Amino acid sequence: MKTILVTGANRGIGLAFVRLLARYEPTPAFIFATCRSPDTAKELQDLAATHTHVRILKIDVQNESTYGPAVEAVSSLVGENGLNVLINNAGVFPKDGYEKVTREYLTSIFEINIIGPIRITQAFLPLLKRGARNSKIERFSIERAAVINMASKMGSISLNTSGGAAGSRESKAALNMFTRSLSIELKTDKILVVSQCPGWVSTLNGGPDAPKTPEISVSEMLQIFALYSEEHTGCYLDNQIPLTFSQY
Repeated sequence: MKTILVTGANRGIGLAFVRLLARYEPTPAFIFATCRSPDTAKELQDLAATHTHVRILKIDVQNESTYGPAVEAVSSLVGENGLNVLINNAGVFPKDGYEKVTREYLTSIFEINIIGPIRITQAFLPLLKRGARNSKIERFSIERAAVINMASKMGSISLNTSGGAAGSRESKAALNMFTRSLSIELKTDKILVVSQCPGWVSTLNGGPDAPKTPEISVSEMLQIFALYSEEHTGCYLDNQIPLTFSQY
């Protein structure tokens, strides 16, 4: 992975991605850590201060006016090498039931969990295609080009036995459909598109009882990413080795 962009990188899984990628070998040329408020992202700022290949960019998934400047900033740095990996990590997971939800509540969830990833991917797609074209890797691989959508088993229709989490479940199920459809469109470019479940992680969304820390989850996922191949594009994968296809 030469150039990587991570959304929602100011906390939780996103921050863990940046922290571990900063120490990754071989060292990436650039790690673009995006968040809504870079000025208040102290942990990101500390990482960028000690790792010159970490660059903090402003992207608010609900504010598309922030997309263009971020694309321009990335393009100016990566040049003809393009972008290799986009990790659509930013997301929310409210747990309210159907009796309480409002239109505004549902709209906000869908804007963040599915409209945001679609539109951000669309914005960076020219750079991802450039990365694929100029890669020396000819096969489907994380080293060539990839879009990784952070999925959740709460978005699985077949595994839903408890209900609840109105809007959250539906938006994550939609994210899996986006993964499948985009993978078909990008197959000729040999760009991987995968829905990756991080497991149950002790984040703001996962809660304090989750068995995995963000660092453990991301460490496992980085090992998984290295195993991606053509058979995995368009699929929804569990966070385990050997790679296991999860149920939609």
